[in-house]
Amino acid sequence: MVRELERKYQSAKFPETAPAANPVFFRTYSRRLTAGVRETWDDVCSRTLKGLVDLAQLSSEESAILDKMQRNLKALPSGRWLWVGGTDWLAKSKNFSGAYNCTSTNLTDWSAFGLMMGLAMMGCGTGAVIEPRYISHLPSIRNRINLAVQGEIGKTPVEQRRESTEVKFEENRVIIHVGDSREGWVDSYQSLLELSSDERFEGVVEVIVDISDVRNAGEPLQGFGGVANPVKLPGLYQRCASILNKAVGRRLTSVECCLLIDEAAVTIVAGNIRRSAGIRQGASYDNSFADAKTNLWQQGEDGNWRIDPDRDALRMANHTRVFHQKPSLEECIAAVRKQYYSGEGAIQWAGEAVARANRDLLTTPELKNNFLVAYQQGEAKQWLKQKYPDLGAQEIEHRTARMGLNPCGNR
Repeated sequence: MVRELERKYQSAKFPETAPAANPVFFRTYSRRLTAGVRETWDDVCSRTLKGLVDLAQLSSEESAILDKMQRNLKALPSGRWLWVGGTDWLAKSKNFSGAYNCTSTNLTDWSAFGLMMGLAMMGCGTGAVIEPRYISHLPSIRNRINLAVQGEIGKTPVEQRRESTEVKFEENRVIIHVGDSREGWVDSYQSLLELSSDERFEGVVEVIVDISDVRNAGEPLQGFGGVANPVKLPGLYQRCASILNKAVGRRLTSVECCLLIDEAAVTIVAGNIRRSAGIRQGASYDNSFADAKTNLWQQGEDGNWRIDPDRDALRMANHTRVFHQKPSLEECIAAVRKQYYSGEGAIQWAGEAVARANRDLLTTPELKNNFLVAYQQGEAKQWLKQKYPDLGAQEIEHRTARMGLNPCGNR
């Protein structure tokens, strides 16, 4: 009987040089099949290979090569694919983003914040480009939010829970009933942000967030897998309201944008969806953005070290300054020195990142070098239009903004 159970739960014979392989595999990539039964390594190989074959319409010869390489631990798909590849959840079109490890979003409106929370809840790392040319499109904060959270998580019986978030308006009072789903969490978060600039209100908005329909910690997440842990959800709304209220009468700063995104990330990481994995890309000259995490830990008079609670959430992401002119040697040395002392201070030469993300056009070293010269001079769009006259204005705009798509351009 013991040997039968061993075979039932046995994973692959991972190398002796990787003693943590088995616990990491069962913690992170083995999905629950039934109560008390999880996937073995062979199960995961079969599931993910089938997903790849269906997605890419691979031939039998191609699939045989992948099968051999993966089962023998010679080559593996991404960690994201090991978890969701080949699942019924990923087969639904609304969940396709869950197969991507990294994403990038230009922060131009409230829906961009909601998009990033939704992506993070699907396990994606979130990138946000928060340069002034984007966040200047965000609306000014006009309404102060007086917020109260009511109800208890898990209070509503399962069969009576709302799946979608409902927002009810009563003069200057708004009730947000948080839906028990990924979309429900996202919509409640985005709705709160939108209320801060909603022109239907003047001055103060009384907001009640009802969390009664949210499932309890430990309940299974159908489809995506894993279990729920909404321990940080109630505080999310209070923390976001506090950030927004400090900006009444003006637009959000780059750091405040980071905080709003990262507060959602804190909630999601606490929910066991994934590790913290984010990047925020700001302007090279934005010193407040560059120094936002400086001296995050401070020592009190008692000798104990404490983190600044107002900036704690910033730990969810790396802050990278974007240079649209190639940084000088002195700027590179200063950035490396700052990284040495604090772990922060990443910089990016956007021209290189954009060039790599346009490899289909810049097919030779000469073309790439010519493009980089044009980018350095602020004439990248004109160069592309002249070299490739069939490209439309919208495509050129997209191609020259691809600095968020290629993390290899970071330094």
